[in-house]
Amino acid sequence: MKQIFTALFFLISLIASAQSSSHQYITVVAEPDHADWTYRVGEKASFTAYAIKENARMRDVEISYSYGPDKLDATFNGTVKTDKNGVAHFTVPGMKAPGFTSVRVKVNYEGNDYSSMTNIAFDPYGIKPTTTMPDDFNEFWDKAMETASQVPMDVTVRRNETESTSTIDVYYVRIQSYRKGNYVYGVLSVPKAPGRKPAILRLPGAAVRTFHGPSDLAKEGFVVLEIGVHGIPVDQDPEIYRQLETGALAGYTQQGIDNRDTYYYKRSILGCVRAIDYLCTLDDVDPSRIATYGGSQGGMLSIMTASLDKRVKCLFAYFPAFCELGGYYYGRAGGWPHMFRNPNEPNIKARLEVSRYYDTVNFARRLKAPGFYAWGFNDPACCPTSTFSAYNVITAPKQLHVARDTGHWLYPWQTSMALKWLKEQLL
Repeated sequence: MKQIFTALFFLISLIASAQSSSHQYITVVAEPDHADWTYRVGEKASFTAYAIKENARMRDVEISYSYGPDKLDATFNGTVKTDKNGVAHFTVPGMKAPGFTSVRVKVNYEGNDYSSMTNIAFDPYGIKPTTTMPDDFNEFWDKAMETASQVPMDVTVRRNETESTSTIDVYYVRIQSYRKGNYVYGVLSVPKAPGRKPAILRLPGAAVRTFHGPSDLAKEGFVVLEIGVHGIPVDQDPEIYRQLETGALAGYTQQGIDNRDTYYYKRSILGCVRAIDYLCTLDDVDPSRIATYGGSQGGMLSIMTASLDKRVKCLFAYFPAFCELGGYYYGRAGGWPHMFRNPNEPNIKARLEVSRYYDTVNFARRLKAPGFYAWGFNDPACCPTSTFSAYNVITAPKQLHVARDTGHWLYPWQTSMALKWLKEQLL
């Protein structure tokens, strides 16, 4: 079985490598006149546009361009033609308030379209969220955690002999959470070095999938618990997850949204806190040195768990989801999963009210733990308007490392810096 998984992993790696090393035949570039892509509110931005084919700029080619607010419809469409040097120029008006403008360029060549996007910022650290914190936000979550804490953990642990190594023990764990009969499932990686060690709760991005150990973070000296959020085992055949993702768990981010007590993520968030409970019971873990870690949905849960649980000493969250859930309703970009685009959807007022109890922004407001954050300007999923809305309300110690050209991914230097920071905090 291990040989099968190894072969499958190798095949996936080859495919990923091929995709990452491939390029569009024609690369279209919109180059802003500010190297940091950042402008003052009201300041005009000038762009140089060009198209590269086989490492040469294309002369006398028409480039279509458009611009508009982040994630919203374009407010202007135009065309320019490159000159004898292969470049063209256009300008974009400044925004009237802090935010992001999406600038898109496109070339049609021999019937095929080639395009790119550049999101420019106008005073991004001045972006304010549209969401507000409910008066009983703290009371709601304090009561939910108190009720959940009364549920026995009823832990089941199974050693994974196949994945365990000479230096790391790997276990599948099941922990009762939220209410009797509901469980959190995950993979625990424990370095064999003697003594108590720092621990990381690794939280997943959006998907329904399996988990395998040992975690790479365990090789750095951390006890790592990587959990799922769906209350299902994480060691099943991949076909089971495919069926769930298109069946019972399709659109899970909307399930129960009409009521704050039935919303899907209430169980998931409390499950993250229960995972901290479990880590604190382990002889190998130093309870004073625990961090949360995750991106996208995992970034959201990293912030939420650290906000709710004082035992979390620090966190790493990259491009967190669920920031500014009601943004579209108020006429600007919202974060993943991009709710409330349709102002006429059923029961929208009640759903908006529920969303305030689950918006990452409101958890960010009460953060006390220091955090390391990372994202880019060109993220189409967890768009920068939303992530800056959350970052800007954090009063705890924080640092943000932006790679402007990244989408929903990080450069290795960002994760390397985060790991170094985590070691400084915990080791």
